[in-house]
Amino acid sequence: MRFTLRLDIINHRDVNVLAFHSGQHINYVINVYSDDNQSALHFLNQNIIDLNNTVVMTGNFNIRDNDWDPNYPHHSVHTEDLLTLAESLGLDLSPPINPGPTRFADNPHDTNSVIDLAFINPNNSGFGQHSLHSKLRRPSDHVPLIIEVSINETNIDNSFWSISKDSEEEKDFIKAITDGTLALDTSNITSKENLGAIAQQLAGIFNEAWYSQAKKKCITKHSKEWWNHECTESLNRYRNTGDIEHW
Repeated sequence: MRFTLRLDIINHRDVNVLAFHSGQHINYVINVYSDDNQSALHFLNQNIIDLNNTVVMTGNFNIRDNDWDPNYPHHSVHTEDLLTLAESLGLDLSPPINPGPTRFADNPHDTNSVIDLAFINPNNSGFGQHSLHSKLRRPSDHVPLIIEVSINETNIDNSFWSISKDSEEEKDFIKAITDGTLALDTSNITSKENLGAIAQQLAGIFNEAWYSQAKKKCITKHSKEWWNHECTESLNRYRNTGDIEHW
């Protein structure tokens, strides 16, 4: 899936944009830490980004609001800015499957709070609701937010048949086609039926020549060959003469 940190899109210490491939599309995950002054939120609202394929925006937004924390009686002045940002990215606020505090107070006189949020693209069926895992927070005062991602089983043909250019197999392939074509009896093409029979024989010659010389290869990210005949000649010249200037 080739996850990549995209500093070319956003280069900010408190905002990370991760890109990953899904088929022919590039999707984005945005991780945010917005401090008490809402620096990251202000930055994002002032630097509009066009990321149509954003699937998740999550992080610590440091915004307490009754909309997601029923134990907090007030609304924040920053909530509208956050929801506007999420809407511009096509995201909806995701309610956790198991609601609860996401930050545990260090001071026993303070209350626990909900300030870690997840916004998910409603049109992406692969990303479900998130859940809170307080047992995994260990010494941290923040609870991990976990989202399960569905990956459908797909039968992908990752192999192909090939004859390498300038190889012995290519020479034998061309020779088999040439010899077979020359051996065809074309002296009696007097009807469409005879012409069709000759065409079938010619197709058989090509087919037999191909599968007798072609090799099955698997497609990987390293499938593109870079070593060629010129590399071989250079290596042989270096081995025979020690001519490092041409190596």
